[in-house]
Amino acid sequence: MEKTERETVLIVDDEVDLRNAIVAYLTQEGYDVQAASNGEEALERVKSVPFDILVTDMKLPGIDGTTVLQEALALYPELIGIIITGYGTVENAVQAMKKGAYDYIAKPFQLVEISLVVKQALERRRLKEENAYLKTQLKEKYRFESIVGNSKPMQEVFQLVETIAGTNSTVLITGETGTGKELIAKAIHFNSQRREQKIVSINCGAIPETLLESELFGHVKGAFTGAHQTRIGRFEQAHKGTIFLDEIGSMSQALQVKLLRVLQEREFERVGGTETVKVDVRIIAATSAELKEMVDRNEFRSDLFYRLNVIPIQLPSLKDRREDIPLLAKHFIKKYCQSSSLELKTVAQEGMKMLMNYNWPGNIRQLENAIERAVALVGSRNIILPSDLPREVQKTNTNLFISEIYIPDEGVNFNTEVSFLERELILQSLKKSGGNRKQAAKLLNLNRTTLIEKLKRLDLTNEV
Repeated sequence: MEKTERETVLIVDDEVDLRNAIVAYLTQEGYDVQAASNGEEALERVKSVPFDILVTDMKLPGIDGTTVLQEALALYPELIGIIITGYGTVENAVQAMKKGAYDYIAKPFQLVEISLVVKQALERRRLKEENAYLKTQLKEKYRFESIVGNSKPMQEVFQLVETIAGTNSTVLITGETGTGKELIAKAIHFNSQRREQKIVSINCGAIPETLLESELFGHVKGAFTGAHQTRIGRFEQAHKGTIFLDEIGSMSQALQVKLLRVLQEREFERVGGTETVKVDVRIIAATSAELKEMVDRNEFRSDLFYRLNVIPIQLPSLKDRREDIPLLAKHFIKKYCQSSSLELKTVAQEGMKMLMNYNWPGNIRQLENAIERAVALVGSRNIILPSDLPREVQKTNTNLFISEIYIPDEGVNFNTEVSFLERELILQSLKKSGGNRKQAAKLLNLNRTTLIEKLKRLDLTNEV
């Protein structure tokens, strides 16, 4: 297989023959190697090139190797430092390791020894980076419990995700912008057998068409102007894991053909290359466009659509799951209060009515932005007032009872509207009774136990 992006190595040694021999050997091994004859020259090179590996003799004219290593590590903490030491100075080399060197090699040595140490160091760094990646992702907790929503539409989504997560089937997630498609994709990945590998995301609509093919499949050296070295694409990066193709509907017809082959054969060629690259990857695609309508208009290939649409997941818009708005608001308030080291805030009842009644064309993303803004504006107050909310939200009609019911042409979600009315009735009865649940139940002609059950279901147990 063709060598991809090469690691860069700097050799620092004042012995010309040894320096040249190391450079020639490591170059033959496939590394991009530069050399310096003293510490001053080495530091000049380090300042302009972020080397992967620094191999330096400990004893150098002028600035010694330990100092070169320390200054290089100050610039690039992930740089791998290897010390070459002469007979009788091993103790000094051990001290250098305590200051950041990965390993040392004692003279005399075989050139293959340097190659082995370099390979071991690179493998160790790769594992360290992968572990850091996994820990970071797991801290984000892309689990079902991290996705907020008690509404029936979202519970149906959770159930479907849980059912299909353990399979390798292709998934197509559809929904309006801001409904959380990437969050669902990550929930699928991190609840699958591929959870220990990467999920690689790419927004197909955010990358120019001329670059998208290279981003997806990589390119070989010289494939086009500026392709100075071979580069692997997102599909290879996602090998053994998952690739998430967001806004798949923006992909050109020509690129759709190549993607169809990957879905069918799990293989492709890099741009400008002839070698077939095989990958083991699960594909999750997402779009805010109506792909079926695009197929009807011959804007999207029907064969690709059916290949992608093996398991369809339709995410509801926020206006179709209004009962989740208080839960989402509480979730985002906690998130931004914690990030700003603020005491936890609550939303004034009038403000919550505005949040519940607004249609949220930007969906969850817009709600999150509104809450972040409100937390920033609230100052030392513990209550978010209507005036802290965006102007368009403040203009929302919050009258509970209206003279007539309006049903738009596209219809309404009956369960959502009834749930909203039920919530408002309970809150108003609690407010009128001063928080006395027995009296509130009486006002609503309900049993007290029935009211308590509804409070739990609607997550109102802490409301007055």
